[in-house]
Amino acid sequence: MPNLWATKPLEPMSNPNSLNPFVTATGKKPSCMEMLQTILDGEATHEQKAYFKTHMDLCMPCFRSYQLDIAIRELLKAKCNGCAPDDLVEQIRSQVAQQIS
Repeated sequence: MPNLWATKPLEPMSNPNSLNPFVTATGKKPSCMEMLQTILDGEATHEQKAYFKTHMDLCMPCFRSYQLDIAIRELLKAKCNGCAPDDLVEQIRSQVAQQIS
């Protein structure tokens, strides 16, 4: 089953006047995955974090992915002393995603 939410651009929030702080200067809207990665990498501004929280309230795939990534990161921190190779993280994420789908 394709992971459609990862490539889907964000839809406008319920308030059309609210601005998406993730939109680039050229007007490019980020995908859910791009926005999630910015949040998880700790690179998001306060405005981006607030926008993403509102977005997660409306987008169940983002909510699930965020919760999954947080759980994986916490597990790896506890078991690997905070250091885990990126390929290990991806392998775990892939296996967990297969189990829950």
